[in-house]
Amino acid sequence: MNEAELRRLIQLMEKNDGRAFEEFFNLLYPRFYRYAFLYLKSDVVCEELVSDVFLKLWRARDKLNEVKQLEFYLFRSVKNQVLTYAKKKSKNTEELTDFFQSDLVEVEQPDNLLISAELFKKIEQAIGALPDKCQTIYRMVREDGLSYTQVASLLDISPKTVENQMGIALKKLRRVVVEYNKDTSKF
Repeated sequence: MNEAELRRLIQLMEKNDGRAFEEFFNLLYPRFYRYAFLYLKSDVVCEELVSDVFLKLWRARDKLNEVKQLEFYLFRSVKNQVLTYAKKKSKNTEELTDFFQSDLVEVEQPDNLLISAELFKKIEQAIGALPDKCQTIYRMVREDGLSYTQVASLLDISPKTVENQMGIALKKLRRVVVEYNKDTSKF
């Protein structure tokens, strides 16, 4: 994605330029769709969710130029839409656990389902408790699938900083898993 081109289109969209929005849509839709499809695996649902994201972007077009990390913001918008959908549609913890595809949680047998759901909640709480910068970096790498170099570029920091922050995050999450395993092994 060419950030300068996106910024140009957004400036035109601020002036209610429908053609600029159409170009913006055509430029980003395939990437947004593929990104949503990674999680949901449903053509119809992905089309609807990505369309909703574009509608929200159109409504917020006057504020888009204020966003510093535009690419991250746009992909995070899609991810948030996907997560909202998944939370509404997930009827049981197995679907939720599978949806988030945590490296730390394996649901191989039905007996592990309750334990996995509990561990998943603890991990999510631990991620939420990370310092803002560390949490953002962790989510970009682990949830958004970006490389350390991409994250460094998006956040305007060095790849070494990304590596250090990931080390901090993983160390804290590892502690949560170890503590959880100690607690559950008592049963």
